[in-house]
Amino acid sequence: MPFSPTSISWPGTRAVLLVHGIGRASAAGDAAFPLETLKRALGAHGEDVAVYTFNYDFINDWLVRKTGLADGIRQLKNVLRVKMGNDEAAGTIADYAGDVLWPVLSADLRLAIRDAYIAQLIQIHLDCGVSALERGDDPLDYQTSIVAHSLGCFHTYETLWATALEPTHRLRPASNLFQLQSVWLMASPVQLIRSVAADIRPIVPDIDTLSCVARPLGIPCEAMGARNTMCTDQFIAVTGSQDPVGGHILGSKQDWAYMNLGGQQTVIQPQHLTNVSDRASLAAALRIAATGGGATGVAVEDPHSWTRYIENEAGRLREVILA
Repeated sequence: MPFSPTSISWPGTRAVLLVHGIGRASAAGDAAFPLETLKRALGAHGEDVAVYTFNYDFINDWLVRKTGLADGIRQLKNVLRVKMGNDEAAGTIADYAGDVLWPVLSADLRLAIRDAYIAQLIQIHLDCGVSALERGDDPLDYQTSIVAHSLGCFHTYETLWATALEPTHRLRPASNLFQLQSVWLMASPVQLIRSVAADIRPIVPDIDTLSCVARPLGIPCEAMGARNTMCTDQFIAVTGSQDPVGGHILGSKQDWAYMNLGGQQTVIQPQHLTNVSDRASLAAALRIAATGGGATGVAVEDPHSWTRYIENEAGRLREVILA
C-alpha cells in the first residue's frame, strides 16, 4: 500500500519522531513502539509533545523480500561470523546482528523507506509551521527530535544525508533552516553496515547510494562556503556494553562495528546480563532474547532492547527534548 505520512496538530512546541528498528512493525501497530516508556521519560510535560511514529508497514511484502534474498543474507552473516571470531558463538551472534542488517541487500527496499521517511519529515515540518502560525508563534521556536533504534538508525543516517544534500526536499539545515533539536541513535549499526558492505560489495545493489559507504562517516550536514551546518544541534549515540548491533561484545568495543562520528555525544550504557560471562553464554542469551524466551520459556534481558535504552536515558531525554 502507498505510504501516507502522519499529520499531528502540535499540543506544544516540541515533537519527537520515533523510528522503528525492524520491519513488519505494523503487526503490532503502535504497540511496536515504546510510547509509554517515552511518555514516562518525558514526565509531566510529555503531554505537550507531539509524538510521531515511523515504521515500514507500507512495505507489505517484507517477508517475501527477505526470503528472496536468502543467499545474500547467508553471505552477509558469514562475513559477520568471521569478523566476530569465527567460532560457534560467533555464528549465533552473527545471526542476531544479521537479522537487523539484511535490508541493505535490497536497493528498492531501502530507497522506498528513505523516500517515505523524507515524506514524513516534510509533513512534520509543515505541521510545525501550521501549529506555530495558528498561535502567532515563530516556527523557529518549535523543535523536533528524532529517537531511532537499531536499523532505524541506519535509515535515519541515510535520510538526513539525503535531506541535507538535496535542494528539492527543502529540508536543508542551512538553506531551509530545517535543523533538528536532537537526533538519538540507539544501538546504531551504521559502522557495522559500512564494514560489512565493504566485504560483500558485489551483492549490495546500488552501493554508491549508501551514504554510510560512499563518503566518510560523519554527522549529516550542509556545506555552505567554508561552513558546515549540522542537521541537528545535538547528535547523541547510545549503545550498550553487551549489544553486538551497537558494536560491543562482552563489554569490548569492536572498532569495526562501533559507530563513532566526530562531534557525536557518546553514551555507552553498562549492561550486566544474568549468567553471561563468556562468548558461549552471550550467544545463548541472544538466542533466547531473539525469540522472546522461545520453547525454553526462559525470559532473558535483551541487550538490544529499545525500551531499556529509553528507560536508562530518561533524564537526558527529558532535559534535551524539553529544553
